[in-house]
Amino acid sequence: MSKLVKAHLDHRRAWMAFDFAYPVISRRSRGVSLGVNLNPDKLCNFNCVYCEVDRATPPRRRDVDPDQLEREIASLLDLTTSGELFQVPPFDSARPEHRRLNDIAFSGDGEPTTARCFPQVIARLAALKAARGLEAVKLVLITDATRLQAPEVVEGLECLMANQGEIWAKLDAGTEAYYRTINRTQVPFSRILDNLRATALRWPLTIQTLFLEWQGQGPTAGEVDAYIACVQALLEAGGKLEGIQLYTVARPTPEPEARPLPAAEMDRLAGRLKDGLPGLPIEVFYGPEPTAAE
Repeated sequence: MSKLVKAHLDHRRAWMAFDFAYPVISRRSRGVSLGVNLNPDKLCNFNCVYCEVDRATPPRRRDVDPDQLEREIASLLDLTTSGELFQVPPFDSARPEHRRLNDIAFSGDGEPTTARCFPQVIARLAALKAARGLEAVKLVLITDATRLQAPEVVEGLECLMANQGEIWAKLDAGTEAYYRTINRTQVPFSRILDNLRATALRWPLTIQTLFLEWQGQGPTAGEVDAYIACVQALLEAGGKLEGIQLYTVARPTPEPEARPLPAAEMDRLAGRLKDGLPGLPIEVFYGPEPTAAE
Protein backbone atom coordinates (compact mmCIF):
# COMPACT_ATOMS: atom_id res chain seq x y z
CA MET A 1 0.00 0.00 0.00
CA SER A 2 1.41 3.38 -0.96
CA LYS A 3 2.00 6.26 1.45
CA LEU A 4 -0.68 8.18 -0.44
CA VAL A 5 -3.36 5.63 0.37
CA LYS A 6 -2.18 5.45 3.97
CA ALA A 7 -2.77 9.16 4.42
CA HIS A 8 -6.45 8.64 3.54
CA LEU A 9 -6.88 5.47 5.57
CA ASP A 10 -5.23 6.65 8.80
CA HIS A 11 -8.24 7.96 10.72
CA ARG A 12 -7.03 7.13 14.20
CA ARG A 13 -8.70 9.36 16.77
CA ALA A 14 -5.37 10.06 18.43
CA TRP A 15 -2.66 12.69 18.13
CA MET A 16 0.46 12.92 20.27
CA ALA A 17 -0.63 13.10 23.91
CA PHE A 18 -3.91 14.88 23.13
CA ASP A 19 -7.09 13.60 24.73
CA PHE A 20 -9.80 15.32 22.68
CA ALA A 21 -8.50 16.56 19.32
CA TYR A 22 -6.91 14.81 16.33
CA PRO A 23 -6.22 15.60 12.66
CA VAL A 24 -7.18 13.43 9.68
CA ILE A 25 -7.09 13.70 5.91
CA SER A 26 -10.77 13.29 5.11
CA ARG A 27 -11.99 12.01 1.75
CA ARG A 28 -15.41 13.50 2.40
CA SER A 29 -13.98 16.89 3.38
CA ARG A 30 -11.25 16.76 0.71
CA GLY A 31 -8.74 18.24 3.11
CA VAL A 32 -7.66 18.33 6.72
CA SER A 33 -10.41 17.77 9.25
CA LEU A 34 -9.65 18.47 12.91
CA GLY A 35 -11.65 15.95 14.89
CA VAL A 36 -13.20 16.73 18.25
CA ASN A 37 -13.82 13.72 20.50
CA LEU A 38 -16.48 14.58 23.10
CA ASN A 39 -16.79 10.89 24.04
CA PRO A 40 -13.39 9.79 25.38
CA ASP A 41 -15.34 7.36 27.59
CA LYS A 42 -16.27 5.49 24.35
CA LEU A 43 -19.95 5.47 25.33
CA CYS A 44 -22.49 5.69 22.52
CA ASN A 45 -26.24 5.23 22.16
CA PHE A 46 -25.58 3.22 18.96
CA ASN A 47 -23.54 0.02 18.68
CA CYS A 48 -23.16 -0.16 14.91
CA VAL A 49 -21.86 -3.42 13.48
CA TYR A 50 -19.31 -1.46 11.43
CA CYS A 51 -18.04 0.83 14.21
CA GLU A 52 -14.25 1.05 14.31
CA VAL A 53 -14.03 2.11 17.98
CA ASP A 54 -12.20 -0.43 20.14
CA ARG A 55 -14.46 -0.66 23.17
CA ALA A 56 -12.63 -3.69 24.57
CA THR A 57 -9.74 -1.45 25.63
CA PRO A 58 -10.59 0.77 28.64
CA PRO A 59 -10.61 4.53 27.90
CA ARG A 60 -7.74 6.71 29.08
CA ARG A 61 -10.21 9.13 30.62
CA ARG A 62 -13.96 9.62 30.91
CA ASP A 63 -14.40 13.36 31.42
CA VAL A 64 -14.26 16.25 28.94
CA ASP A 65 -12.19 19.31 29.86
CA PRO A 66 -13.33 22.19 27.58
CA ASP A 67 -10.25 24.27 28.43
CA GLN A 68 -7.86 21.50 27.42
CA LEU A 69 -9.95 20.70 24.33
CA GLU A 70 -9.75 24.32 23.20
CA ARG A 71 -5.96 24.36 23.71
CA GLU A 72 -5.59 21.18 21.68
CA ILE A 73 -7.63 22.55 18.77
CA ALA A 74 -5.68 25.82 18.92
CA SER A 75 -2.43 23.86 18.63
CA LEU A 76 -3.72 21.88 15.64
CA LEU A 77 -4.92 25.08 13.98
CA ASP A 78 -1.37 26.44 14.33
CA LEU A 79 0.21 23.27 12.93
CA THR A 80 -2.18 23.10 9.96
CA THR A 81 -2.19 26.74 8.94
CA SER A 82 1.62 26.96 9.23
CA GLY A 83 2.08 23.78 7.17
CA GLU A 84 4.06 22.02 9.91
CA LEU A 85 1.46 19.23 10.03
CA PHE A 86 2.47 18.14 6.53
CA GLN A 87 6.01 17.42 7.66
CA VAL A 88 4.76 14.62 9.94
CA PRO A 89 3.69 11.13 8.76
CA PRO A 90 1.17 10.26 7.45
CA PHE A 91 0.31 13.85 6.57
CA ASP A 92 3.55 14.25 4.61
CA SER A 93 1.96 11.94 2.01
CA ALA A 94 -1.19 14.04 1.57
CA ARG A 95 -2.00 15.16 -1.93
CA PRO A 96 -1.28 18.85 -2.63
CA GLU A 97 -4.99 19.64 -3.01
CA HIS A 98 -5.69 18.08 0.41
CA ARG A 99 -3.11 20.19 2.24
CA ARG A 100 -5.68 22.68 3.41
CA LEU A 101 -7.78 23.09 6.51
CA ASN A 102 -11.39 22.32 5.69
CA ASP A 103 -13.21 21.89 8.99
CA ILE A 104 -13.41 21.18 12.67
CA ALA A 105 -15.57 18.07 12.98
CA PHE A 106 -17.46 16.80 16.01
CA SER A 107 -17.17 13.04 15.74
CA GLY A 108 -14.98 10.83 17.93
CA ASP A 109 -15.66 7.67 19.92
CA GLY A 110 -19.41 8.12 20.50
CA GLU A 111 -22.37 10.35 19.72
CA PRO A 112 -21.15 13.96 20.29
CA THR A 113 -24.59 15.37 21.09
CA THR A 114 -24.76 13.21 24.22
CA ALA A 115 -21.97 15.26 25.84
CA ARG A 116 -23.28 17.79 28.36
CA CYS A 117 -20.71 20.33 27.22
CA PHE A 118 -21.77 20.09 23.55
CA PRO A 119 -23.20 23.63 23.21
CA GLN A 120 -20.38 25.13 25.28
CA VAL A 121 -17.69 23.54 23.12
CA ILE A 122 -19.43 24.62 19.91
CA ALA A 123 -19.47 28.23 21.13
CA ARG A 124 -15.82 28.11 22.23
CA LEU A 125 -14.51 26.73 18.96
CA ALA A 126 -16.65 29.08 16.88
CA ALA A 127 -15.11 31.99 18.79
CA LEU A 128 -11.61 30.51 18.47
CA LYS A 129 -11.70 30.22 14.70
CA ALA A 130 -13.26 33.67 14.35
CA ALA A 131 -10.51 35.20 16.52
CA ARG A 132 -7.93 33.70 14.15
CA GLY A 133 -9.63 34.94 11.01
CA LEU A 134 -10.70 31.43 10.02
CA GLU A 135 -14.38 32.14 9.50
CA ALA A 136 -14.36 30.07 6.29
CA VAL A 137 -13.34 26.94 8.20
CA LYS A 138 -16.45 24.82 8.67
CA LEU A 139 -17.84 23.39 11.88
CA VAL A 140 -19.21 19.94 11.03
CA LEU A 141 -21.39 17.81 13.27
CA ILE A 142 -21.34 14.10 12.42
CA THR A 143 -24.31 12.64 14.27
CA ASP A 144 -26.50 9.57 14.57
CA ALA A 145 -29.50 11.95 14.73
CA THR A 146 -30.83 10.57 18.03
CA ARG A 147 -30.79 13.90 19.92
CA LEU A 148 -31.25 16.56 17.27
CA GLN A 149 -34.35 18.01 18.97
CA ALA A 150 -32.99 18.09 22.54
CA PRO A 151 -33.07 21.76 23.71
CA GLU A 152 -29.38 21.89 24.61
CA VAL A 153 -28.46 20.31 21.27
CA VAL A 154 -30.59 22.82 19.37
CA GLU A 155 -28.75 25.57 21.27
CA GLY A 156 -25.46 24.17 20.04
CA LEU A 157 -26.77 23.76 16.50
CA GLU A 158 -27.88 27.38 16.37
CA CYS A 159 -24.31 28.46 17.11
CA LEU A 160 -22.84 25.87 14.75
CA MET A 161 -25.04 26.87 11.82
CA ALA A 162 -24.30 30.56 12.41
CA ASN A 163 -20.58 29.82 12.04
CA GLN A 164 -20.19 28.03 8.70
CA GLY A 165 -21.80 24.91 10.10
CA GLU A 166 -22.86 21.68 8.46
CA ILE A 167 -24.87 18.77 9.87
CA TRP A 168 -24.03 15.29 8.58
CA ALA A 169 -26.70 12.93 9.88
CA LYS A 170 -26.69 9.14 9.76
CA LEU A 171 -29.41 7.13 8.03
CA ASP A 172 -28.33 3.56 7.35
CA ALA A 173 -31.71 1.87 6.91
CA GLY A 174 -35.23 2.17 5.61
CA THR A 175 -36.96 -0.17 8.04
CA GLU A 176 -37.01 -0.59 11.80
CA ALA A 177 -35.78 -4.20 11.55
CA TYR A 178 -32.71 -3.43 9.44
CA TYR A 179 -31.97 -0.32 11.51
CA ARG A 180 -31.87 -2.40 14.68
CA THR A 181 -29.76 -5.05 12.96
CA ILE A 182 -27.10 -2.62 11.71
CA ASN A 183 -27.16 0.18 14.29
CA ARG A 184 -28.06 -2.04 17.28
CA THR A 185 -29.77 0.58 19.42
CA GLN A 186 -32.87 0.91 21.57
CA VAL A 187 -33.69 4.34 20.12
CA PRO A 188 -36.83 3.93 17.97
CA PHE A 189 -36.35 4.34 14.23
CA SER A 190 -39.35 6.67 14.21
CA ARG A 191 -37.44 9.10 16.44
CA ILE A 192 -34.56 9.21 13.97
CA LEU A 193 -36.92 10.02 11.12
CA ASP A 194 -38.76 12.63 13.20
CA ASN A 195 -35.49 14.28 14.23
CA LEU A 196 -34.25 14.35 10.65
CA ARG A 197 -37.51 15.88 9.47
CA ALA A 198 -37.61 18.58 12.16
CA THR A 199 -33.97 19.51 11.65
CA ALA A 200 -34.13 19.53 7.84
CA LEU A 201 -37.11 21.89 8.01
CA ARG A 202 -34.87 24.37 9.82
CA TRP A 203 -31.37 23.78 8.42
CA PRO A 204 -29.85 21.96 5.44
CA LEU A 205 -28.78 18.38 6.16
CA THR A 206 -26.34 16.03 4.51
CA ILE A 207 -27.43 12.40 4.90
CA GLN A 208 -24.64 9.90 5.57
CA THR A 209 -25.45 6.32 4.64
CA LEU A 210 -23.21 3.32 5.11
CA PHE A 211 -24.24 0.20 3.22
CA LEU A 212 -22.18 -2.92 3.82
CA GLU A 213 -22.08 -6.68 3.63
CA TRP A 214 -23.24 -7.97 7.00
CA GLN A 215 -23.12 -11.69 7.71
CA GLY A 216 -22.61 -12.34 4.03
CA GLN A 217 -25.38 -10.14 2.65
CA GLY A 218 -25.77 -6.53 1.57
CA PRO A 219 -29.01 -4.54 1.89
CA THR A 220 -31.90 -6.19 0.06
CA ALA A 221 -33.75 -4.53 -2.80
CA GLY A 222 -36.73 -4.07 -0.48
CA GLU A 223 -34.56 -2.38 2.13
CA VAL A 224 -33.10 0.02 -0.44
CA ASP A 225 -36.64 0.82 -1.66
CA ALA A 226 -37.72 1.53 1.92
CA TYR A 227 -34.65 3.74 2.45
CA ILE A 228 -35.50 5.73 -0.68
CA ALA A 229 -39.06 6.15 0.59
CA CYS A 230 -37.74 7.57 3.88
CA VAL A 231 -35.62 10.13 2.06
CA GLN A 232 -38.49 10.97 -0.29
CA ALA A 233 -40.70 11.62 2.75
CA LEU A 234 -38.15 14.08 4.12
CA LEU A 235 -38.10 15.96 0.82
CA GLU A 236 -41.88 15.93 0.45
CA ALA A 237 -42.21 17.38 3.97
CA GLY A 238 -40.12 20.35 2.82
CA GLY A 239 -36.81 19.18 4.30
CA LYS A 240 -33.66 20.79 2.95
CA LEU A 241 -31.23 18.05 1.96
CA GLU A 242 -27.80 18.92 0.54
CA GLY A 243 -27.30 15.37 -0.68
CA ILE A 244 -26.34 11.85 0.34
CA GLN A 245 -22.85 10.62 1.17
CA LEU A 246 -23.01 6.94 0.30
CA TYR A 247 -20.11 4.94 1.64
CA THR A 248 -19.09 1.51 2.88
CA VAL A 249 -16.64 -0.03 5.33
CA ALA A 250 -13.21 1.45 4.60
CA ARG A 251 -11.08 0.28 7.52
CA PRO A 252 -10.90 -2.81 9.76
CA THR A 253 -13.68 -3.18 12.33
CA PRO A 254 -13.93 -5.32 15.47
CA GLU A 255 -16.75 -7.28 13.77
CA PRO A 256 -15.22 -9.58 11.11
CA GLU A 257 -18.63 -10.09 9.46
CA ALA A 258 -18.90 -6.36 8.69
CA ARG A 259 -17.30 -6.16 5.27
CA PRO A 260 -17.15 -3.54 2.51
CA LEU A 261 -19.33 -3.78 -0.56
CA PRO A 262 -17.39 -4.02 -3.84
CA ALA A 263 -17.09 -0.88 -5.93
CA ALA A 264 -19.41 -2.31 -8.59
CA GLU A 265 -22.15 -2.88 -6.00
CA MET A 266 -21.68 0.62 -4.61
CA ASP A 267 -22.08 2.01 -8.12
CA ARG A 268 -25.24 -0.06 -8.61
CA LEU A 269 -26.71 1.21 -5.33
CA ALA A 270 -25.79 4.79 -6.20
CA GLY A 271 -27.59 4.38 -9.51
CA ARG A 272 -30.68 3.07 -7.71
CA LEU A 273 -30.65 6.08 -5.37
CA LYS A 274 -30.23 8.50 -8.26
CA ASP A 275 -33.18 6.92 -10.05
CA GLY A 276 -35.36 6.99 -6.94
CA LEU A 277 -34.28 10.44 -5.78
CA PRO A 278 -33.84 12.46 -8.97
CA GLY A 279 -32.04 15.75 -8.52
CA LEU A 280 -30.57 14.89 -5.12
CA PRO A 281 -26.75 14.78 -5.26
CA ILE A 282 -25.36 11.31 -4.44
CA GLU A 283 -21.65 11.16 -3.62
CA VAL A 284 -20.04 7.71 -3.47
CA PHE A 285 -17.08 6.73 -1.30
CA TYR A 286 -15.69 3.28 -1.92
CA GLY A 287 -14.10 0.74 0.38
CA PRO A 288 -10.41 0.05 1.00
CA GLU A 289 -9.54 -1.28 -2.41
CA PRO A 290 -7.72 1.33 -4.57
CA THR A 291 -10.08 2.89 -7.10
CA ALA A 292 -10.03 5.85 -9.44
CA ALA A 293 -12.14 7.75 -6.93
CA GLU A 294 -9.40 7.45 -4.31
